[in-house]
Amino acid sequence: MRDEVAELLRSVLSDAGLEVTEIDDHRVMTMLSGEWKRTIPVLFDLDERSLKVSSLFSGAPDEGHEAVYRVLLQRNQRSGPVHFALDDEGDLVLLGSLPLDAVDEQRLDGLLGALLSVADETFNQVLRTGFASYLAAEQRWRAKVGLAPNPVGTPVPPEGAADGAADDAPS
Repeated sequence: MRDEVAELLRSVLSDAGLEVTEIDDHRVMTMLSGEWKRTIPVLFDLDERSLKVSSLFSGAPDEGHEAVYRVLLQRNQRSGPVHFALDDEGDLVLLGSLPLDAVDEQRLDGLLGALLSVADETFNQVLRTGFASYLAAEQRWRAKVGLAPNPVGTPVPPEGAADGAADDAPS
């Protein structure tokens, strides 16, 4: 069954116009493109009983850890085939799994759609919270060199920052 699911997976990804990178007989990678999270790497791993999917969402947050983890844990409360987790380095990942005997074109499409939706819906909030200082510095740099502001918008001030800390960020 594992080989049949691997063949179906490759076919569904190819039919969707996605480039498939073969890691080995039972692991393939592809890349999704979101509206806000522009590149979403996806690893599919077929073991003896299930199809597992994993995607690097972002590196470990620079700041606002508690607020970022709260967002992700609250998001995990919603039903769906993918959820957030931390890898061994503290990076944020999306994980999902389907039993091999349940894998068909519709469920694969649903799994890809869920991964894309969760990544896109959550990305800006995590970026604004976990990387606020970086975004503020980028906004100042963009203003200084005459570039438009980052479309993510004005970041949330880091926890414990003074009320006027965001005054030097462009509006």
